[in-house]
Amino acid sequence: MLRALMVGAVVVPATLLAYVAWVSWGSIVQLTDDRLVRSLDVLHEQALKVLTTGNLVLDEIVESVESATAERIAAREGELHRRLKRVADLLPQVQSIWVIDRDGYALANSYFVPAPRGASLADRDFFRAQVERDAGTYVSSVFTPRLIEGPSFFSMSRRLNGPDGSFQGVASVSMLPGDFEKFYREIARGSGEVFALMRQDGAFLARWPASPAGDAPLPPGSLFFGEITRAPQRGLYSGVSGIDGVARRVGYRRVDGFPVYVVASVEAATIRSEWLAGLRGHLVFGLPATLLLLWVLWVAHQRTASLYAEALRREAAETALRQAQRLEAVGRLTGGVAHDFNNLLMVISGSADRLRRLIDGEKESRLVEMITTAAKRGETLTRQLLSFSRQQAVSPQSIDLAQRMPELSELIRRSLADDVEVTIDVPGRVCPVKVDPSEFEVAVLNICVNARDAMPKGGRLLVRVRDAVLDEDGENALVGAFVSLSFTDTGTGIPEDLLPRVFEPFFTTKETAKGTGLGLSQVYGFARQAGGDVRIASRVGEGTTVTLWLPWVAFEPSAVAEPSPAPAARPTERRTVMVVEDNRLVADVCSAYLEQLGYDVRLAASPREALAVLRGEHRVDLVLSDILMPGGMSGFDLARDLRALAPGLPVVLMTGFSDRAGEVARDGFPVLRKPFDIAQLERELAAALARRDGSAAA
Repeated sequence: MLRALMVGAVVVPATLLAYVAWVSWGSIVQLTDDRLVRSLDVLHEQALKVLTTGNLVLDEIVESVESATAERIAAREGELHRRLKRVADLLPQVQSIWVIDRDGYALANSYFVPAPRGASLADRDFFRAQVERDAGTYVSSVFTPRLIEGPSFFSMSRRLNGPDGSFQGVASVSMLPGDFEKFYREIARGSGEVFALMRQDGAFLARWPASPAGDAPLPPGSLFFGEITRAPQRGLYSGVSGIDGVARRVGYRRVDGFPVYVVASVEAATIRSEWLAGLRGHLVFGLPATLLLLWVLWVAHQRTASLYAEALRREAAETALRQAQRLEAVGRLTGGVAHDFNNLLMVISGSADRLRRLIDGEKESRLVEMITTAAKRGETLTRQLLSFSRQQAVSPQSIDLAQRMPELSELIRRSLADDVEVTIDVPGRVCPVKVDPSEFEVAVLNICVNARDAMPKGGRLLVRVRDAVLDEDGENALVGAFVSLSFTDTGTGIPEDLLPRVFEPFFTTKETAKGTGLGLSQVYGFARQAGGDVRIASRVGEGTTVTLWLPWVAFEPSAVAEPSPAPAARPTERRTVMVVEDNRLVADVCSAYLEQLGYDVRLAASPREALAVLRGEHRVDLVLSDILMPGGMSGFDLARDLRALAPGLPVVLMTGFSDRAGEVARDGFPVLRKPFDIAQLERELAAALARRDGSAAA
């Protein structure tokens, strides 16, 4: 009996342990496969979105230059460059966009004007693949840039055909592997995982973590090639890597419509470690029933926690995607509607102003005031939307931060609680920057309000202005002379894992209804639009420092010190103003304003019509033109042509929205924002004529 009990005491627990180990191993393998499949779904979704975006860019390029000769493309290089640059700037995963002629030389690109033509790209595989036949959308291997300095890239290319179908060149979109690797790093759950984007010939396009063999492709005998031959769309297999000799469980999936695969793998050692960790937990207990019960509970807990964690990750990813789509929709809406909406507001406010002069009754006057108030509120709403989407037309001015920040001290103190001590530290020298003053004050207030909320029990806020010369490397690097404006509080601080997200629109750590998440987003948009950047550093419990880096500019005292000119006396002789406006109703409002101010008015419905008139014998003293005009020629283009055609002719540009408003202001042309009233128009015209008369006298 004792022997039987001893044998039973050994055999029964050993049998139970073996059974538990067998079941646990199957569960771990199944859970690993589930994780790989879910990871592949996420990787496939991200890769498909990025590659489809690149394909759409190629569609647009091919449509723009298809059947055009190299000479015609070269003649349009400036226009193509601006178009390609605008697309590349909107897509962070795109390094550059190129149009290459049949000999491999660049015709146009998103980087330079003119395009560098000192080296041929005819030896690149994305070019060679399209020469003999139309290969469709071709995905190249990874290259080191030759014509520009920058990180490695792989290209998506499309063949350019002539009218007779002959080879005329290649359109290429250079994609950044680093964008994929950053995404892979963010979704990784632990050590032992490898994520990759790979061509079907085994060449790696992106891999995280980096391969010890560098950019070397898979060797010809790798299991991967046999698996994709057997199951070309998706599959799971186990094997030893031909690159680093590590045993892994590997999953792959072909990206729909492209000759590339997303690959996810987990080291076999990691799977064994998870399995042994479970067994060690079971060995702590002696009784088979307790061991079995705890094993069931442990497996159930592990599986449930994994499922919940995966559900939360997917929900967060889906929420972020919906938010990004919503923000993109808002940006498109504001950019497309703002111009027409401001034109409508211009007509409404101008018509109300004309009605005000025609009526005498108190009731009618109140109705007109209600219309005017509603129009002003609509104007405020439009500018808030444009500021949110970083498409606001700004009016940059040169200001000295060493002088301006002490002037804003009272505004800063009012935005904080009484128990917050404010110190403003500025140097004894000029620190000039060129920014929109109103947007600058909003950014300062947003930072101060965040500091106030981080110090509910009071504290200290140090505002410091310094200048420095920076020479950074990498993405968003700052190079040159800058002025730093830092705000350091003694508040609760921000957790390190949240710091990368604080500038995202709608992201906030505040309680519901206590923050919109747009404050620091506005600060970021302001800094980037001003040509600088914003950085944040924080430690929980020790406070936060937000630093605005703004480009140092040569100080322009007249922009600050010159007093506002007194309203100019009405001219004794009637002067003629040409109004260039395609919207007839807006043109009527402008004409009424000008006639009330004592000017003669000539109307032109387009810049080309205006140029035709001005080249004739017609005398015009000033041109008032909208920026955004149909027909391929904007008001800005008209102003530049007039600068060469009639250097002494003043030009005032007006806009309700234009993504070129900042460029217009930097080029020296005054910008009048719609909707404007007669007083604003009078001041702008008087200033323009005064500048002309002053220049003529000099």
